[in-house]
Amino acid sequence: MKKYVALILTFLFLSGCVSEKTEKEKLEKLPEVYLPEEKEEIEIPGTVKKEEVKEEKKEVVEETVEEKKEEEKKDIEGEKEEVKEEKREERQQEIVLLPKEKGLKKEEEPPVISKIFLTNYLGECLIYELKWDFVNLGKAIFVCLEEKDRYRLIGITLPNGIPEKFGYGYNRVDSFIDKKTGKPFYFYQYSKSGSKKNITEIYFNWSAKQYTYISRDYKAEKLLSTKKDTIKFDADVFDYLTLFYFLRNADFKTFANMQIPIASREKMYIKIEFKGKSIKKLPNGENKMVYIIQPFARKEKESFKKGLFDVWITDDCERSPVYFEGKLPIGRVSMSLTKVRKIDEKVVSDVNKILEQVISIL
Repeated sequence: MKKYVALILTFLFLSGCVSEKTEKEKLEKLPEVYLPEEKEEIEIPGTVKKEEVKEEKKEVVEETVEEKKEEEKKDIEGEKEEVKEEKREERQQEIVLLPKEKGLKKEEEPPVISKIFLTNYLGECLIYELKWDFVNLGKAIFVCLEEKDRYRLIGITLPNGIPEKFGYGYNRVDSFIDKKTGKPFYFYQYSKSGSKKNITEIYFNWSAKQYTYISRDYKAEKLLSTKKDTIKFDADVFDYLTLFYFLRNADFKTFANMQIPIASREKMYIKIEFKGKSIKKLPNGENKMVYIIQPFARKEKESFKKGLFDVWITDDCERSPVYFEGKLPIGRVSMSLTKVRKIDEKVVSDVNKILEQVISIL
């Protein structure tokens, strides 16, 4: 279970019992999150500065002029032979590649991120109640917003009780999504346990098919260590929040043999097991038909092991994730959807004010 804390963190946030603090005071303990380029210019591996691009273009033009002069000196017949040879090589490459492409099994191909998968949930705010058996642990909030030229997904937890007083259970995740493609370009994760905290940032470079993560560990507000790495990927890669929303649009039967790549400090893979449909009693007392799925996770060099938890998603136009349940060595942890709110603002100018409004209705 510990190996998959990053995944479970998105859905199940553990904390304590009873609290006298207001939810607004709790929110102030979480960091405000902004795009890094709004504060400072950060160079991401695989990108090239504009000045460097101009210099490269200039060099290419100069080289092209020289090449043309050399080519003019070549014999016409020699040029024809080169063209024929190139065509023969191209035909040979096609002959080699086509059988491989036909041999691919469709069910093994990872899902493609669609640019429209978020539009049904813009302005939606999901509020969950967390429990360990029958003990209240706190609340979790997921918000899907629209900000000018991007979409914004946010997940936060507000703990209760003694662990809260010692700084446990405060977590925040933000995913910034490109409106044109539906793909994430920046992911931020914050978690706090007592005097220790971790901040992990992920920068996506889709043109280079790679992402860069930077992870910083702190103790008593002092930086202890920084880890950084750039990881390649072949197909579309998700972060945990985009996957949370993407699955709500999924045809679960087609996901049977798919391994969905997840960007993290190590590249992870998620497999979704479809356990069928059933009428279940929801937390609000309503009986409703739901899909039941179970995620499995593995690291790149591991095999899939035990399922993490069960998820219920309603079989209706909302496709609401209404219930999560995970078993622990002692008892079980659950996350139940208790409220759904609509945020009226079409374009959000201040996310933190929106979050304060959300907290005020808890």
